[in-house]
Amino acid sequence: MKILGIDTSTEICSIGLIEDKTIIIEYTINSLQKKHSLFLVPTIKDILEKVNLKLNDINGIAISLGPGSFTGLRIGLGVAKGLAYANSLPLIGIPTLKALAFPFKEIPHLICTILDAKKSEIYSAVFQGGNNLEKISDFRCENINSLVKRLCNLKGKVIFTGEGALRYREIITEAMGQDALFIQSSLNLLLGSNIAFLGLERFERGERDNIFSISPIYLRKSEAEIIWENK
Repeated sequence: MKILGIDTSTEICSIGLIEDKTIIIEYTINSLQKKHSLFLVPTIKDILEKVNLKLNDINGIAISLGPGSFTGLRIGLGVAKGLAYANSLPLIGIPTLKALAFPFKEIPHLICTILDAKKSEIYSAVFQGGNNLEKISDFRCENINSLVKRLCNLKGKVIFTGEGALRYREIITEAMGQDALFIQSSLNLLLGSNIAFLGLERFERGERDNIFSISPIYLRKSEAEIIWENK
């Protein structure tokens, strides 16, 4: 089973192609957020050419739905929808915060994923690791102090991952001490392969998303919407 996974939810764009439990090929490109629309399709084409495959050789496309960059999410989902529709492929949406937790799912601790939402806010979620990823809190847009307060009430050790965890590490450590466990910075990346692996899990359960109604996960209004309402 071959699944193409795409993530454009942050300034890092990652595209991964898997077959069952194996990564066939993966590209991860940093600091090109404003150019996602220019290189995403050519990069997908290049990835497939390098492994002598065409889009109709794969079984489905998995796309990160956010939360994250409004522009990046729209670009990624737009491309995924177009490719899926043109090639009659199933489309599977994956929450970005769950993809961040995926590499650590077998560790029997709480896993907190954090993305920087700008304006002194974060996007966060908490999962229970150990075989499966059970979401134990809703996806939220909040400040770091609100998140830390909730986690302190849960008791026990928490694994932190994501760019937001790196940014607010000092605040988290001050509040939680040795209960706060941090992941090496190189493992905090959102990877297309993890989107693909989660997509494969949904695919094998017979789940598919409606290509016409699937939409990004927005936890707050965009800057443009706020300015429009203020006017």
